[in-house]
Amino acid sequence: MMGAAGASIRRHGLPLIALGAGLGILLPDLAAATRPWLVAISIVIMLLALLRVEPAAFGAVVRQPRVALLILLWATLGVPLLVWLLLSPLLPAGSPWLAAAVLIGATPTLISGAAFALLLGADAALLTVVALPSNAFAPVWLPLVAAWLGVGAQVEPWAMAERLGLLVGVSFLGATLVGRLAGRGRLRAAAPAIDAWLVLLVSFSAIPCMDAVGHAVRDRPLDFLGMLCFVMALNLSLQVAGYLLFRRAPIQAALSASLVSGARNNVLLLAAIGPPGESDLGLLIAAAQLTLFVMPMLVAPAYRRLRQHRSQGRVPG
Repeated sequence: MMGAAGASIRRHGLPLIALGAGLGILLPDLAAATRPWLVAISIVIMLLALLRVEPAAFGAVVRQPRVALLILLWATLGVPLLVWLLLSPLLPAGSPWLAAAVLIGATPTLISGAAFALLLGADAALLTVVALPSNAFAPVWLPLVAAWLGVGAQVEPWAMAERLGLLVGVSFLGATLVGRLAGRGRLRAAAPAIDAWLVLLVSFSAIPCMDAVGHAVRDRPLDFLGMLCFVMALNLSLQVAGYLLFRRAPIQAALSASLVSGARNNVLLLAAIGPPGESDLGLLIAAAQLTLFVMPMLVAPAYRRLRQHRSQGRVPG
């Protein structure tokens, strides 16, 4: 996909992704019908994102894992702890708003976060390395946090491990095979086309991710709007905190820490909590899932300015 069409798709990529989520809410039957395709779509998204990452970039992260480990610790432990410390004095014990905020913070990072990293100028290799252990720990960590909050979370560790193994195994194997057959030179030349397909596939994946959310929004539109404002403010605050914490790292690493602070695998959390229409907690998690696809469009100008400032030698003090 080259030429004017591909350039237009890349230029408007983040709004297209937000539009996909909107369609999933407006057309709930379509969201339900496409839900069985979500794993397959996610595999292709991750495969294409891996094709856009140079093998040397993965090697650099693995050889010097300090930043990756720090971001992993921050995303896994630091974020939910920070959320608890800030919100527990403001919200009563047992509040679904407090439980949702802490659970969102404890949810693993987005396994296909490399796709968003490429669109926002973050480090796709770094986020992939962080996402693998983050999701591997989730079958143990997420139920522990839910139990501590007194929330029932139905997480099936083996089923989750199977899905993760399928997603990672097929995408890495496919990317390795395509890379050897096509060669890095061809893949670099095809980067604009790959990016365009990434935008289209992430946009399409947003539709099944909104499965059951549309009906819940229709039943409780004002409640959902208030919850959406809450989780968007939470997401933005966490992104700011992540950037400030890692601001002295290279700009791509700092933006990666910012992105991973807010971009979480809320599809997994929503599946564990139950249908969004059954409780305030479920509806809050559904709002967070929508935020995943909308927030990148809103923060993209800030990410762009931060990259420009750093390129001009302005390093935050």
